[in-house]
Amino acid sequence: MRRPLHLAALLAVPLALLATAPGCPKAGGAYLEGDRPEGYADRGETQGRMFDFVSNKPDGDDWQIRLRGSSLWASYASEEDAEELGSRNLAAAEAEQLWDLIDRLELPDRKQGKPDEDAGYVQLRLREPGGGDDDYVFFTAIISRDTEDDDVLELADYLIELIEKHHGQRPSF
Repeated sequence: MRRPLHLAALLAVPLALLATAPGCPKAGGAYLEGDRPEGYADRGETQGRMFDFVSNKPDGDDWQIRLRGSSLWASYASEEDAEELGSRNLAAAEAEQLWDLIDRLELPDRKQGKPDEDAGYVQLRLREPGGGDDDYVFFTAIISRDTEDDDVLELADYLIELIEKHHGQRPSF
């Protein structure tokens, strides 16, 4: 059996709200007209530094890793299959260590290099903000997988460690 609603119960909530309204500050603020087109979705900050590590093995397998700030994205592809592992947010200490390793490569001063089709190669690409809003400067180096460059090897080892930790797969590049 339904119980009838009483008038006092219906008025209780609106009256309580009115009683507290004089103590609330006045709503204010000014809204600026934006120049965003209708339907525009803000996808987050993409300005700033970005680093790509792409490993190309002679058998056709490759790993692609991208770092933006503290976001690490990875994917793997072979001749038969491709798998995007997605993005993971690194801890601040992990991101700082990774960017330190990237900076030690001194990509702006490094020779570009050439692909080594026999041994495979790694392409390193750094994007730095330029002077304007959408202005960037790119630095690219191509390094043989047979390298003995300690800075490149240390970066690769740390990327393997991070991908294994955050994506559950151990890359072989």
